[in-house]
Amino acid sequence: MIDIEKMTVLIADDMPNMIGTIRDVMKVLGYGKKFLAAGNGKEAWEILKKKPADLAILDYNMPFMTGAGLLSRIREDRNMRDLPVVMVTAYAHREFVAEAAESEIDAYILKPVTVKVLGDKVLSVIENANNPPPMVSHLQQARKFEDDGDIDAAIGEVRLAMEANPKSTRPLREMGYYYFKKDDLKEAEKWLLKAARKNYLDVIAFHYLGELYLKRNDIEQASVYFDKAVSISPRHLSRGIRFGKILVERKLNERATKVFDKAIGLSGNDIVLREDVADFCIEKGAKEYGAKLLESIINDNPKRKDLFFKLAVAFEEIGENSKALPYLTKAGKEDSDNLDIKFHLANVYLALDMPIRAEKPLRKILEADPKNKKAKKLLKKCV
Repeated sequence: MIDIEKMTVLIADDMPNMIGTIRDVMKVLGYGKKFLAAGNGKEAWEILKKKPADLAILDYNMPFMTGAGLLSRIREDRNMRDLPVVMVTAYAHREFVAEAAESEIDAYILKPVTVKVLGDKVLSVIENANNPPPMVSHLQQARKFEDDGDIDAAIGEVRLAMEANPKSTRPLREMGYYYFKKDDLKEAEKWLLKAARKNYLDVIAFHYLGELYLKRNDIEQASVYFDKAVSISPRHLSRGIRFGKILVERKLNERATKVFDKAIGLSGNDIVLREDVADFCIEKGAKEYGAKLLESIINDNPKRKDLFFKLAVAFEEIGENSKALPYLTKAGKEDSDNLDIKFHLANVYLALDMPIRAEKPLRKILEADPKNKKAKKLLKKCV
């Protein structure tokens, strides 16, 4: 049971004055004894892992990790997934409504925050946490059975949740999810489609339909549902990225690049995301696309000199030696003692039928390592 007067409250907002305002209002209301503050979702997540809270009040839009991203992590964590969360947002747009349904926000408040609204919402959330409605109680019990590996018992609890609240789509999608866990794809499909038809913003239902059709190797249908999930809730780009990676692993590179392009575009061309996808594609055989992404990162951020060699090797491996050469040259200037760079430079010169130029890096290698057999062998091709 949560004692509303003695509870620990985490407030996360990138505006310090908003944190202060919410904390002051809570004190006026007599809600909470200890207050934790975070300037963004990432910082809040680190705090929660070290200092358990009874309630979290999160701003929807924060840097590094949004309120929605933080909420998803909370709900996926076994130890804190039932933490009551109040989301503060400037406006309840379509995407926010989808994320609210998906991540099970306990309540949300539209800015500006007033004493009455915050007081009413927090009181309601804590009362529901202490005395969850029957549907919620059954779904929580279902998750406990899932943790214990008893999926049949979990399904039984979901049926009771349906009876408790026939109008909600949550039990429908949960039923589909548990049948999916049982690998009963026919029954899972039935329930997930019911949820999706009843609530066209149910991202989880669309996501698991995508997973289901992937299991059936129906790439066309999987694409349809993953695309719907990303379109409804583009902040959760991990869905699109994961699907693209699966397509790469299945050697469907052309289709994968379209999925990646859409996800990266929705991310605002996030550099970290591009680099992650590039590394994966280079490792798994979609080297052309990986090289394209790395080159785009360097063009946007010329200071990323650490990528010169990686991009050069990618170009070399796909036979684009003329494109590899300038990046190898730049990489060599940045790290003049790197023998690996010199080997690749010699190989590229030889591939471009420039044996005289290949001789110089090879002799540099032999100066550093006179017994290097690989360098000696390549040097013979220069004569």
